Amino acid sequence: MRRLTAMLTITMATTALQAAPPTAENWWTAMGRYTGDHMLKDGESGEVVGAFEVEWGVPFERINYRFHSIGDGPATTLAGFCGWDEALGKVRFVEVETGADGLVTTMGTLADVDGMAYVWDVRTWNEKKEIRSFQMTDVFGADGVARSVEMKSGSPVPASMTWSTVNHFRKAFPTAELLVGTWNFTENGQAKIAKVEWGPGKETLVETTHTVGADGTTTEDSTVTYMYDRVADRVRMHFMGANGASGWASPVIGKRDGATTMELAWRARTATGARLSAIGYRVIDGDTITMTMSEFKFDGVPVPEGAVRDAMTAPTKMTRAKK
Repeated sequence: MRRLTAMLTITMATTALQAAPPTAENWWTAMGRYTGDHMLKDGESGEVVGAFEVEWGVPFERINYRFHSIGDGPATTLAGFCGWDEALGKVRFVEVETGADGLVTTMGTLADVDGMAYVWDVRTWNEKKEIRSFQMTDVFGADGVARSVEMKSGSPVPASMTWSTVNHFRKAFPTAELLVGTWNFTENGQAKIAKVEWGPGKETLVETTHTVGADGTTTEDSTVTYMYDRVADRVRMHFMGANGASGWASPVIGKRDGATTMELAWRARTATGARLSAIGYRVIDGDTITMTMSEFKFDGVPVPEGAVRDAMTAPTKMTRAKK
C-alpha cells in the first residue's frame, strides 16, 4: 500500500507540472487525467448528449474508451484506444464510430500540453474519403473537461462540449447527504459525538466517533469510511476501532414510515484475530438517527443473555448538532 500511495503521489505531481508535449517516458501521466466515467454535454444547450467510459486497457501502455449517445438524435456509438506512437513520437488516439455519418474512423495526435490545456489535431474519414479536419482543445477543471473545436475543413462538429465526471459514490448512495453533519449521543452513559464529513471530491464519506470527557476534551475511538466498490457496484463501509478491531459492511437502504433506513451486516476481526459479527440498523429521520445493534457473535457464538448484551443492543439516539 505504501508503494501504491507513493506512485499515485508522484503521478499527480508529474501531471500537475506537465507544461509541454508529453514524451515516451511521461505521456501516461498526462493521459491519466482522462480516465473515469463522464457525461458529455453540449456546450451551448447544456443538454446531455452521451456517456464516455475511459480506462487503462494495459496500465501505462494503452487507454481504452467507449462512448454511446443519449437523447433523441441519431444513435451513435464508438470505441477507441490511445497510447504512445513510437513512429510519430506523439500520443495518438484511433477510434471507430457508427452514427449519422455511417462508419467513421478518427485519428488524433496530441500537439501540445500547456498546464491543464491539451491541444489535439484530429482527422476523420468515412468509407470513401476524409470528411473533416479540426483542432480540439480540452481544458481540465475542477468539474471536468471543457472541450472546444476549431474546424479546419469538412462537415462541422459541435463547437463546444463539456465532460462532467460521474460520481458513482453519490449515485449509488444518495443517503450520504442525510448523514453529513455533527451528531450528539450518549452510549452506555458516555457522552459522544460523531462527525460525518465528505472525503475529497465527495467520492467517499468519513464518520468519526469521539468520546467527550467531563472537561469537554474529545478522544477519537472509531472511524467508518464509506466508499464505492466499482466491481460490485455498491457502497461498502470499513470500520476501524481504537481497540484494534476492524470490519466491513454494505449498507442496504430502505424506507419506513417516511424515514430512511440502513441495515448493516457487520463482519469484523478483533486485534487478536477473533471473528466478530453483528447486525446494525439505523433509522434516519431528519435531524435524528436511531441506531440499534443485534445478533452479536464472537467466533460464531452468540453473546449470552444478560446485562452486557442488553447494553450492547440498547437503542442509541443521535441528534444533529445545530450549525
